[in-house]
Amino acid sequence: MRTFTRRQFLLNSLLGAGALTAGLTGCGNVSAPTAANNGSASQASSDGTIELKYWYCWTDKIKENNEERVKEFNDSVGKDKGIHVTAEYQGSYDDLNAKLKTAFTANEEPDVSVMVINSTQAFADGGMIQKVDDLIDASDVSDFWPGLMDNCKVNGDLYGVPYLRSTPVLYYNKSLFEKAGLDSNTVPATWDDMVRASDALKSVGVGGFGFYSYIWMLTALNYCNGGAPFGDDLSAKTCTFNEAPAVEMAKWLKDGVDNHNFAFAGGSNGSDTLKTNAANQKVAMWVSSTADLTNYLDLANQGGYEIGVGFIPKNVQNKVPTGGCNLVMTSRLQDDRRSAAGEFINFMTSRDAAVKNHLKTGYLLTRQSDKDDDRIKEAYAKTPEYQVAFDQMQYAIGDYMNAGYAEASKDYTDAIEKAMGSSADQIQSILDDAKAKADPVLAGN
Repeated sequence: MRTFTRRQFLLNSLLGAGALTAGLTGCGNVSAPTAANNGSASQASSDGTIELKYWYCWTDKIKENNEERVKEFNDSVGKDKGIHVTAEYQGSYDDLNAKLKTAFTANEEPDVSVMVINSTQAFADGGMIQKVDDLIDASDVSDFWPGLMDNCKVNGDLYGVPYLRSTPVLYYNKSLFEKAGLDSNTVPATWDDMVRASDALKSVGVGGFGFYSYIWMLTALNYCNGGAPFGDDLSAKTCTFNEAPAVEMAKWLKDGVDNHNFAFAGGSNGSDTLKTNAANQKVAMWVSSTADLTNYLDLANQGGYEIGVGFIPKNVQNKVPTGGCNLVMTSRLQDDRRSAAGEFINFMTSRDAAVKNHLKTGYLLTRQSDKDDDRIKEAYAKTPEYQVAFDQMQYAIGDYMNAGYAEASKDYTDAIEKAMGSSADQIQSILDDAKAKADPVLAGN
């Protein structure tokens, strides 16, 4: 299941303070290209065609989507304007980031690349990606959901364009709801709804809300309780996960485990355990990415049950973080090659491409105006669960971008893991201890 794997990659090594900061420092801030170095390993072909290199991540439908869009570009805009793009698969987000730093040192970096949104600030500060404000029309920028743009800008300048983006949503097993006497068409919308549904599901021998110590879910629940685990500034200069909203959230989860049939999947394999339990109908509610909807629908079809989708349940407000990747341009690219790369980025994130990207992969429909596209209307009429993510986008904001965020997040998720095995009156001190570890990491980046 892709989302759990992606997020684990991110947390384990993608933006670790030591790894990423050291990598960027090792490359230094990139200087302007010299006559002997045009800033890219890709060159013009003998017939004058500008050859560009594009790096992307992930396999399956995502790989197919990247290859399909690149072929479309080469056969249309690229053919008309003398541009040819070669797409190269680079593994996971952390694989790509590590390779990008190495390639930059060897002057072999790609021209355009996907970049997980949490990396934008660190790579911009390190001089490895460049501003693209002049290449992206203002009307296009305003058409993207505002919450998607938070991780595209650094100090007000545009460094990335939304590509394959996502938010967490609530999934629930409608068939198990019916067995428990619950209305399967009524999505739990609040924390109280979650508790009531979870209690009812105990009567049919399954867990209610299944979860593990997952940073994206914890951030979303923090937001929905009026808090923010690393503050309101996405640069994340300090931790706030020991303050009242986050402490209250942790105690709510703990009370759910102790008294209301919540099913906590602990340990290093928590994500896999939850995935298996959801697929085998051992838990009836869980949080995962919008990008996993197609996979969950397939599993439900194979298992003979139905699933539903809803907003992240709120206590005081609706609010969710975004995830996924943007398209960025490496910093040494200039002149005609830079313009050609801009043509490619605009094509890959256009209204038409946004529809195709969404329907192919399950990632968000990034363009607000595409809601009126006939392909979207048809798809949402057939599978209305897809519209939930679109509707929730009005409450979406960016995710944190401090280079030490992954390490600090690990301190937080470890603390929640510990809290679920401790008494409720220990939660405050556990989170205080985690803050004491995490704050210096954030401050140093």
